[in-house]
Amino acid sequence: MIIKKNKHTILRLMSLLSASILIIISFSSCSKEISETPPDIPPPTGYIFINSNPLRFNIYLNNKERRRATPDSLTWLSTGTYLITLKKDLYKDTSFTVDIVEGDKRSIFVDYTRNPSMKGIIKCTSNPSKAAIFINDSSTGLNTPNNISVMPGNYYIKYRFENHSDDSVLTTVSSGKTSTADLTLVDTTLWQVYTTLNSGIPSNNLSCVSVDKNNIIWIGSTDYGYFSFDGKAWKPFYNSFSTIIDCITIDTNNIKYVGTARGLVVVYIPTKTVEYGFYSSGFANYHMNAVAIDKNGLCYVATDANITIFPTWADYTPFLVEQTVYPPITSLAIDAGNNIWAAMKDNGVAHGFSQKSWKFYNSASPGIFSNNITALAASPSGEVWAGFDNTAAFGNGLSYFDGTNWNKVYPIPLSSRTNTIFIDKNNIKWIGTSQGLVKFSSPSDAVTFNFANTGVNITNVTGISQDSYGNIWIATSAGLFEYKGKR
Repeated sequence: MIIKKNKHTILRLMSLLSASILIIISFSSCSKEISETPPDIPPPTGYIFINSNPLRFNIYLNNKERRRATPDSLTWLSTGTYLITLKKDLYKDTSFTVDIVEGDKRSIFVDYTRNPSMKGIIKCTSNPSKAAIFINDSSTGLNTPNNISVMPGNYYIKYRFENHSDDSVLTTVSSGKTSTADLTLVDTTLWQVYTTLNSGIPSNNLSCVSVDKNNIIWIGSTDYGYFSFDGKAWKPFYNSFSTIIDCITIDTNNIKYVGTARGLVVVYIPTKTVEYGFYSSGFANYHMNAVAIDKNGLCYVATDANITIFPTWADYTPFLVEQTVYPPITSLAIDAGNNIWAAMKDNGVAHGFSQKSWKFYNSASPGIFSNNITALAASPSGEVWAGFDNTAAFGNGLSYFDGTNWNKVYPIPLSSRTNTIFIDKNNIKWIGTSQGLVKFSSPSDAVTFNFANTGVNITNVTGISQDSYGNIWIATSAGLFEYKGKR
């Protein structure tokens, strides 16, 4: 019992000793922490408030972005000299130094509108000149040509001139730089423009155009089939073959022959059409590239494989003994002698006197640029004109057959592809190219109409026709245009 009691006493003493040691350590640590903490130092109190006209300039302090924009402030600044830089898109950077003394509160205002060096210039030019100038729909009271000094920013510049369509352009102006706002205004006495933005035309992607005996305009597209226009209303037509129309030809009986990418549609009257497909007719191929009708009313239909006479289905393909595969026929023309001409892809041109009698011409013949002929037309004077793809040597060339020889001329823009050739009743040639519309009676007098000199987007001309009033109708990949130069 004595041993147990002594053990209990020893254990109590050891526990008290441990607790005393912990208390001493704790007091010792607390005493040391309190004695070694330095006094608090108050933060600097320098302050700059920065404002500007216009607002929202990004603020940089000593070349470091502070993620702030005017109006805003820089705080907690100590005594010293500071570099402030203000930055904004289109404006020149503005830098200045500010001396700060502890406790100062500075306020700075930068008025950019009072600094001429911050402005830029808009060079306003138009064709025709002396057009009234509007900026963001507000009249400036000035006319072209003129230089106008403005603060940096984006501006809509609009020009207005009598008998011309208003037009505008978005111009971006930067400090110390000159921006150009140059526009050609459309002469409404010469041009009428029909696009999906300003009319009810179903498509801008046009492939061909033809005018019937009643001055109804028939238009083909590459994405909406074909439709007509009577000067007031647009009338679309449905066919079960394809929305891609390659050609529209109208005969003396006012019957329309519509060549599609999958067959031929014959429109006898708007409410009566008949479709002739590849499998349900005598065509050797479904892709209809061109239709030509001779003086006897004989209808020739060119496909990717042959020429078929419609509706007898007789084969009238240009024939060479050594041929095993017939090339696609790209274009047709009937000359003054009522003979047919056929352009062949990569195989030149053939002159047909009868079904079995053809004469062939290619690039080996003097006067023909290339075997890749894309367009044909015959003139009332007996000439036959041929246009070429832009891969031809001298891509600005046309060839014409004068009854004996082929001849080269150069009336179209360099490296242009000739898409279509139309010769009017006055023997004026109208050439639709990939770079605009070309008109001439003689190649040396050729005039090119394009966006730059007309304001009309006639870059890629795909079809041309003429109404009884003498107006020229132009199908393009950017809409339909009427040229009223004959009036």
